Amino acid sequence: MGTVPAASALGSPAGSPLSIYFLAARRPPKMIENPRQTSAYHYPPKFGRHSPIFSRACVWGEAGGGRLFVSGTASIVGHETIHRGDVIAQTRETMVNIGALLEQANRLVGSSRYSLDSLKLKVYLRNPADLPDVEATLAELLQPAASIVYLQADVCREDLLVEIEAVG
Repeated sequence: MGTVPAASALGSPAGSPLSIYFLAARRPPKMIENPRQTSAYHYPPKFGRHSPIFSRACVWGEAGGGRLFVSGTASIVGHETIHRGDVIAQTRETMVNIGALLEQANRLVGSSRYSLDSLKLKVYLRNPADLPDVEATLAELLQPAASIVYLQADVCREDLLVEIEAVG
């Protein structure tokens, strides 16, 4: 089986419209894994009969880099959720994971092309009431002009309160 590029899958309330989008290309992207996390392809059976099928991130395009796609990333180290019940700590841990992916992407392309401040973020919140805390946390970690969209969604695990995907 080949590897599947960056991906995110989130639930939505009953009756809401389903949105599916994807990019297709003739050349495969370069896959990136996070050294802080177990590859999704190797998750233990407790997460389901079949492991999820996605790469943590990928780079697609020109030889010196191209577009970076970061899969939905959360407060997971190894394969376990970290900071259960604490949306601020989960947001910080998620950003540490995204930082680790940026390091791997920069190593792959051989330059410091990708940075937190160059990313466009899509932040998924399980609970809309957590928005002020997540906004304040990201304001501490990112430049004021950061491109961020916030959406309410059912994140992949019940104990995760926030998930962030990015493009850079």
